[in-house]
Amino acid sequence: MVIATLGVVLSTLLAAVVTTYFDVWTSSRSPVPAGRAIHAESEVWWDLKRDVKAVRVAGPVDVRKLELAYPDGDVALDGLVEGGGIYAGTMRIRLTLMNFTKVPVSITGVRARVTEEKPAPKGALLSCGGPQGSVGITRVQIDLGSAGKAAQEYDGGDLVGQYPAQEMQLAKQDEPAIFDIRVEDGKAAYSYVLDVAYTQGTKKGRLVVDDAGKPFRLAPAEGDVDAAYRCDHTTTRWTKQP
Repeated sequence: MVIATLGVVLSTLLAAVVTTYFDVWTSSRSPVPAGRAIHAESEVWWDLKRDVKAVRVAGPVDVRKLELAYPDGDVALDGLVEGGGIYAGTMRIRLTLMNFTKVPVSITGVRARVTEEKPAPKGALLSCGGPQGSVGITRVQIDLGSAGKAAQEYDGGDLVGQYPAQEMQLAKQDEPAIFDIRVEDGKAAYSYVLDVAYTQGTKKGRLVVDDAGKPFRLAPAEGDVDAAYRCDHTTTRWTKQP
């Protein structure tokens, strides 16, 4: 719980301070198995005050049963994904990178690599959240609809260049670095992983980051659906959209 809370605090700092790319904190995690000098972990999340969290499902949804089964819309959307639905529109991926050696590691690039592409489900689309205040700064973004699908760095709404525009280094042993990537949808339902390229001394390497052993999945929020529903993520009520 302490680590999770600290990650949220660091994410806020990353969104507010445009000159900061990595924040470092001391790890109390279990040691990485022998031979794994560079390690990465991931977490999928949304800021529902700024983001719309959406899920597409293949068939109809009984929203009354959904209201009874889940305490709020946010949890209901996660339940639909566990039942076979797919997140739609956008997601944020928080990466935790750890260097367990004394040799500094430089991050040279981050890219989404599609492992499977399918048509988006045409059943129901359910969504919650959305802008409720000032929009925070998103420094790193990946557009799944782009040809290269490489992470791009932004300063507010201005494109700086391919991420990282400046050298990013994991210099300290056993001190994780945390940063967030906002991933935007493409024209199809994609399964994908993140390739994190790095150099360590004269060695070049690549970390493959997935979602707890399986690919990340994201579908377009736009397109034909049989029905669309919206909710306030603080309530259980779903309203059908015209």
